[in-house]
Amino acid sequence: MTAASLPRWLTEPERKLEQFLKYGRKVYDVLPRLARVRDGRRRPQVSTADVIRALFFTAVLRLPSLNALEGELKRTPWQRLLGGKAEPGHKSFSADTVARVLDSLQLDPLRQILHALIHQTERKKVFRDGPLGAQRRVALDGWEPFSSYDRHCTDCLTRTVLRGEHRVLQYYHQFVVALLLGETAELVLDFEPLRTADMRRQNGESTDRHDGEQTAALRLIDRLHATFGSWLHLFVLDALYPNGPVMTRLTELGYGAVITVKKETDEPLKEALNLMRHQPAVKTWENLQRKEQIKAWDIDEIETLDTFGGKVRVVRAEVSPTRGGKTHVWCAAVVGQRARQLRVQTIHRIQRSRWHEENTAFNQWTQLWHLTHVYRHKPGAVVALLLLWLLAFNLMQLFVYRRLRRPRVPRDPCDTIRALVAQMAQELVTLKAPVPWAALLDSS
Repeated sequence: MTAASLPRWLTEPERKLEQFLKYGRKVYDVLPRLARVRDGRRRPQVSTADVIRALFFTAVLRLPSLNALEGELKRTPWQRLLGGKAEPGHKSFSADTVARVLDSLQLDPLRQILHALIHQTERKKVFRDGPLGAQRRVALDGWEPFSSYDRHCTDCLTRTVLRGEHRVLQYYHQFVVALLLGETAELVLDFEPLRTADMRRQNGESTDRHDGEQTAALRLIDRLHATFGSWLHLFVLDALYPNGPVMTRLTELGYGAVITVKKETDEPLKEALNLMRHQPAVKTWENLQRKEQIKAWDIDEIETLDTFGGKVRVVRAEVSPTRGGKTHVWCAAVVGQRARQLRVQTIHRIQRSRWHEENTAFNQWTQLWHLTHVYRHKPGAVVALLLLWLLAFNLMQLFVYRRLRRPRVPRDPCDTIRALVAQMAQELVTLKAPVPWAALLDSS
């Protein structure tokens, strides 16, 4: 089949699965790029492209394990999805083959595809919408997808925990994740694993400790700057990060930051609270959507943080439900010249948007994307699979919220991503013919 003779159901798709295939091929070039990634097997009997394609749709359709994928590869729908001849009962390939591919898959090309998708969103002006469209905001936070007392690999971090009456060794992986916050879609920019003490020593460091979250975050900030430069503007961080090294690195790179501060005995919050104590609120407003009233205090040009040479602005907001209830206090330290010029309301809104990383990303990945399950527990495989899953997550976000224009907070359950995935799985069962991948990718 040539590109010119592609069936109409792929060139003018009506069903959601077929539209997604076209979207991932034509609009964001993800599927053609994935077809060019290679692995380290010497004489492969199954093409790398077929295995990566199977893994990508394992993520999209949310299969819970490689064994579940192996079961699907015996069935006609998945055989057609991967472009093969329908042979019920005959596996396209095994879970062991998928595991071997994951173990030696090239990681840099996968990360480049993730970055290329973000660059394409800029050309398509995805992150220029809404009142905060001029501020491309990145939330950084640590995430631990799984832990085990038995299964482990050489890249596992370790800790001693109390289990019953005994202290036992626990193995786990932890990452710092960068999520680009937007009005319609929120996409993963990149992530950085925390390294073991052995890995740090291999890199020339003299230490007997694993990485801390801040250390990994600084590496991630450097890579984001090398990849995206000044296209990013502002980082939104939790209460782990209001310290000199992080603030200094961000401002040296030309970024601003809105950082949650909680310890009233630590600078710069201590000095700000002293100055605010006898001052009235500088701004009061209502959030009609949330049914809240907010009062804010604002102090700028604080220079009491010994480890940071720049000036810090501190905003304290008291948030009260309009119909009565507990008042919550939000305090933020703001650094960076451009960030310190933002309105009080904008700073408060940006600070609260950091929770989108918990809700949009971490909660979805653990509850719906099965990322608490260890699909393959080998060092390279863990990172490769996470790159593939996050690439699928990004493309699905864009497809649902940009292509289909579904609301971010739907009132109709049929408008949710979960309902769309179920619909695509049903449409897969009735796929009319094998997907002609060679011609399909040639036509991109």
